[in-house]
Amino acid sequence: MLVSHRHKFIYLKTVKTASTSVEAYFERFCMPEGEWEPQHLRDTYESEYGIIGHRGQSARSQSKWYNHMPGYEIKELLGEDTWNSYFKFCVIRDPWEKAISAYFHFGQNHTEKPRRRLMQRLRHPFYNAQQQHFLCWLKYGHPPIDQHIYQIDGKSVLNSHIRYEQLSEDIQKICQQLNLPWEPDQIPRFKSEKRDRTVTPDQLYTAAADQIIRERYAYEIETFQYDR
Repeated sequence: MLVSHRHKFIYLKTVKTASTSVEAYFERFCMPEGEWEPQHLRDTYESEYGIIGHRGQSARSQSKWYNHMPGYEIKELLGEDTWNSYFKFCVIRDPWEKAISAYFHFGQNHTEKPRRRLMQRLRHPFYNAQQQHFLCWLKYGHPPIDQHIYQIDGKSVLNSHIRYEQLSEDIQKICQQLNLPWEPDQIPRFKSEKRDRTVTPDQLYTAAADQIIRERYAYEIETFQYDR
């Protein structure tokens, strides 16, 4: 997460959305000119110029400002006036693609109780082993949902957003809105996906898996107009 007092913006950091690379692009505007250097992991930074949340292990328990911090906590620490007057944005992503990315990052070692596994196989006997495992993870592995990050009391706090699917164009759009320089070569590539690109969405998504995504990400699908 980022807060820039220099340019009066707040970046709310979502999950599996290239959010670290976007954060790294904008975090230099939270520091004095010339101080920023690209870093994958970073300790909390706080000064009169801005705030950069901790990126690293056990960030939430160790730091006042931390990775993927929900908006309501940022608001409480900043205060009502600052929160309300600053421009707020985040990165969003197609839910079907987000779930696959999270599955390869978090879910490969997911194991389920034998009884649940058996019941699922009886219910869906024609799904192959990979489809069964993906479906099981969608049901019980807690695919990431970001509403608690960019909503407070069920209402969005965003002034704008960046779509993962058009990352560069939308970062440029945010730069224009904030009157910041647009320098595409300054976007670092952190956290390359662990995703196996030889596995296509059609090989993973069954009717049952698709239905879970439509139910779990109903808000994102409707609000940001995504469809599979």
